[in-house]
Amino acid sequence: MTESPSAPEIPADAPPAVAPWVSTQHEMETAARPGRTRVFRVRMKTGHVRVAGVTYYQATVASKADTRVEHLYRVQLSWLAEFDPRDGQTQRYAERANTGRPINALQFRVLEMSSADGQRVSVARLGPKGQIHADPPGTGVMSLLRGLLVEWVMERHPDASVLTGSLYQVDVPTKEEIELRDQFFARSGFTVKPTSGGGGTFFARSVKDLKTGWNADKATELTTPALAEAVSAQMEMPVLRQQIEALQQQLAAALKEKKATETLQRIWLAITVLAVVFGLIFGIQSHLGS
Repeated sequence: MTESPSAPEIPADAPPAVAPWVSTQHEMETAARPGRTRVFRVRMKTGHVRVAGVTYYQATVASKADTRVEHLYRVQLSWLAEFDPRDGQTQRYAERANTGRPINALQFRVLEMSSADGQRVSVARLGPKGQIHADPPGTGVMSLLRGLLVEWVMERHPDASVLTGSLYQVDVPTKEEIELRDQFFARSGFTVKPTSGGGGTFFARSVKDLKTGWNADKATELTTPALAEAVSAQMEMPVLRQQIEALQQQLAAALKEKKATETLQRIWLAITVLAVVFGLIFGIQSHLGS
């Protein structure tokens, strides 16, 4: 892709590309632990409807030598089920959300430190490595994750400057994919500077300059009341009731043994999937935001 004459020039005072991080990205991802999970319904190009869980991961580490504190905020999407409204067929997925999966994930590393005059400053880097890997592409997944991530980080670090990141041609070999990539960053609120050969850079003055919304026609959150209604409506079905009772027993055992949060997340998501799948099959799509 040749450089566009109208492409904005990067100002001389643009954010730098590096920062004195406390640890490596791999170390932060390994240390990250899951917090809450939100459930969304995503419309596919094929006409199918998919249910996805978006898990929030967070890690914090402080330097032992100075004032630096580093944070990792990551949102990871995992597909749970797919429903075809044309024939009623349903497929369940066995994906597990974790920080080792580069697909359908977006994250910010944020570094806080004191400047020479004693003021607290912060910078943020979008990742993983500034790349976007959506599967399947073109479904609005990355816009959804960007909206959720920016909303989360903006609550904590609204004035953090977003470090200049690189765009790599190797990840987008065709002209159409390069244009899609550049449009994603531009629509998200970044200043994008394409270069010849398909590369380029992107940055933002602050996290609060980025967009928090996403295409609601493609992705809709399944709220707790809607899910609760779906479960209640189907509890009289023997098969669903037996499966949920088994999962509830696992949940009770995990709580008793104080197992890791990730175990509880998987059990909770399993219960949610059962409710959504049975609800879609037996005609309560309206309760789930259709």
